[in-house]
Amino acid sequence: MRVFLRRAAVTATCLGTLAGGAVAAAGPAMAASCGDRYSISVDDRGYTGPWPDNWILKSTMCSYRSGGYIYSYAKLSWDMPDAHGSAPSLTFDSAAFRVYLKKSVSGATDPVRYYKTFGIEGRMEDGDGSYTTPTIRHAVSRWALGDGAWKLNWNNDGDGVQHYSVRASARV
Repeated sequence: MRVFLRRAAVTATCLGTLAGGAVAAAGPAMAASCGDRYSISVDDRGYTGPWPDNWILKSTMCSYRSGGYIYSYAKLSWDMPDAHGSAPSLTFDSAAFRVYLKKSVSGATDPVRYYKTFGIEGRMEDGDGSYTTPTIRHAVSRWALGDGAWKLNWNNDGDGVQHYSVRASARV
């Protein structure tokens, strides 16, 4: 019986040490560095009626680094104008948000290393709303940042996709 208890105590001590080492090796969860919330008022180029028709587009770009990779995502929200009444589904020919991963270069335009576009037309045409894009990643050495842009093609304006830049995340 004494041998059994001694072996059980040794086994428990070893397992506790291994489990504690695994927890210590896991490290803290990565916290994203988010930029300031950016808001713009955008005219619905396809509407020429008498009512106010500006959309309020809000965005916050977030980025973090883990190892040799940079990760980025966007938190988006929008307010549809009252002018759209009962036919918001006729607002866009297409609507998307593009997340960019850029290498941060001092004194120059930050080159795009990777980007991904997320379609949000259906969400926006449902009325006021919000959406957080999936996180994208790419290997970028040294300093990098996340940036983004609204890509909106207004219905009946004939001008194609319009690009509305947002404020980039902090450098990570």
